[in-house]
Amino acid sequence: MLSYGLIIVVILALVMSFAIARRSSTARHAPTFSSPPTPPPGVRLTRELQEETRDVASRGNPEQAAKNLHKQASLPMSQATAVVYALQAGQVFAEPEPPAATPEPESAQANRAPVDAELLATLRRLVVQDRLRRTAAIRLLKERTGMNTKEARRFLDAL
Repeated sequence: MLSYGLIIVVILALVMSFAIARRSSTARHAPTFSSPPTPPPGVRLTRELQEETRDVASRGNPEQAAKNLHKQASLPMSQATAVVYALQAGQVFAEPEPPAATPEPESAQANRAPVDAELLATLRRLVVQDRLRRTAAIRLLKERTGMNTKEARRFLDAL
């Protein structure tokens, strides 16, 4: 009877030592951060995207917030995660600058001539007649004003 008790104690000791060894080995390999990652400089986000990301992260879903940010802002996943941490800490990012309006080339502006009353009357006459005359009206408008085909069609549609 004593031998059975001794065998059971030895088996329990082996199982416990195995469990403790396994737990300590997984704890050693777990990543630890001394501080959260910092976002890269120059990140610009719209106010709406910042608020949406903060909202999703504050609901206990920072991974989903990072995925959304990754897709919408085209940031690498590691940077998106760092931005989520920064937003949760209260950091505010600058908004992107609106794209600069591309001016028309000077040559296109120089070729533009105003539509005078005589040209307007001629165009109206041509448009009213038939489809073939509409093509002639577009051609005339392009020659006199320097408009491209798309602009000329829009102008004639507005008549």
